[in-house]
Amino acid sequence: MENRISDLLDCLEDAGQDLKPRSGNAARVRAKTFAKLHEAENVVSVRRRARPWAALIAAAAAVMLLCGSAFAAWKLGAFRFTQEFGPAGEVLDAHAQTYEPEDSTAVPASFGYASWVKGQLGDYNLTLLRLEADNSSLRATVDVSAAREGVPALRDSGLRLVFADYETFSTLPREMEGYQDRVELSAALPERLEPDAEVAFALSGPGSGTQRVSFRLDALDQAWQEMVNAERQHFASSAETKDYRFSLRSLTASPTTVYGVLDVEALSEYGRTHLDQVPEIAVTNHTHPVSGSILDPRLLEEGEGQRRYLVGFVGQRPLNEAGDAIRFELLQLFEEGDMSGHPYYLFDVKLENLVPDAVTATEPQGSPEGSISWGFLSVDAMGLSVEGSGKVLDGSSPKVELVFRDGTRETVVDNTWKHGTPRSAHDAMLRSYGGEGREDGVDLAHLSLVFSTPLDVSQLAAVVVDGQSFSVNP
Repeated sequence: MENRISDLLDCLEDAGQDLKPRSGNAARVRAKTFAKLHEAENVVSVRRRARPWAALIAAAAAVMLLCGSAFAAWKLGAFRFTQEFGPAGEVLDAHAQTYEPEDSTAVPASFGYASWVKGQLGDYNLTLLRLEADNSSLRATVDVSAAREGVPALRDSGLRLVFADYETFSTLPREMEGYQDRVELSAALPERLEPDAEVAFALSGPGSGTQRVSFRLDALDQAWQEMVNAERQHFASSAETKDYRFSLRSLTASPTTVYGVLDVEALSEYGRTHLDQVPEIAVTNHTHPVSGSILDPRLLEEGEGQRRYLVGFVGQRPLNEAGDAIRFELLQLFEEGDMSGHPYYLFDVKLENLVPDAVTATEPQGSPEGSISWGFLSVDAMGLSVEGSGKVLDGSSPKVELVFRDGTRETVVDNTWKHGTPRSAHDAMLRSYGGEGREDGVDLAHLSLVFSTPLDVSQLAAVVVDGQSFSVNP
């Protein structure tokens, strides 16, 4: 029976093993590897009668050694969006801002506000996320985690977290990631607190003891201001925590959408061991904050001690402008010795330009099939945004179709939209949908979405939203 190395590779592919290259670098290594495989296959064919399996195993081992050493030495190089999207990504590359790690000194990543204010009550660590006081009430949000192994979670301990000096209403502990509970507390105040007043927390219940943890309001204000001032200085493209370095390699944006390509590099043995844990990366427009959706990090490439992710966001309305500060943060990161994850502020990057050629349209034809009358559309290579008036219903989603000049149609989002359910070549990879009330009693509705593949707008004839057709490129 004949056994060919190419047959073995086919078996791997049939079994679901991804042998396709993720970058030009990977393609070159794969090409050289296959060349060696074919050479080895020819040698095996000539000498098959003598020692077929010995020759096959020796040749395969030599090739795997060559291939393994090539990948082990592979460092991630420059990135182009055509690597991810094919020729359709050329429009993104043409207007992308690119960065080299050596061009920017890595700044220390800053703890989020939650990490400035900590304390310990008995067997529990407290992280103060929010503390607000006005003339009549006091409110706080606190994360509580076990200070050592073997301690039950607060929700299972029979204890309550309370304000030590006031009758407290507190919610049941809500389980969060990282073996911690989040508690919301509120209390009525007999009189307004002074700016330098202390607010104390305690545990209530059997065996809780009398320990208190106090925070001064003016100290919290000072800590907050110091963090804000520090953030304003972090215009950079690389930041470091104890175990990782985060480096921006490429940035491109449209009026509603931002894509960033971020390299994550391990700086310690712990980082190398846990590099496969996908970081929770948030990208936002800090100059023009707007409601929207954050793209779950998508793994693009891997190298020695490195991983590369596509990150981004889409806003409900088109507010991105040249000169805006685009902010990169970690919602939660676990490092060596952490009992719970921490938020980090990484850096801000100034947006230099936008992907051009956005097409706008008004006065759609047809009657609305849903609860919203749509009246304005903007569409570009990265996605589209549409605005209208009417009630946004919970659990609903407008249906959006692209109509091309050749007569073909694609549904990019439908009334039962679910993330990750493919519908077409330009399927909505991410979307943001919501509304807001106005003083005149008319509700405004906004929908923005990101195409899974960049769109050639010049080939578009119309966009149909819930039965209303916007003509483009007349």
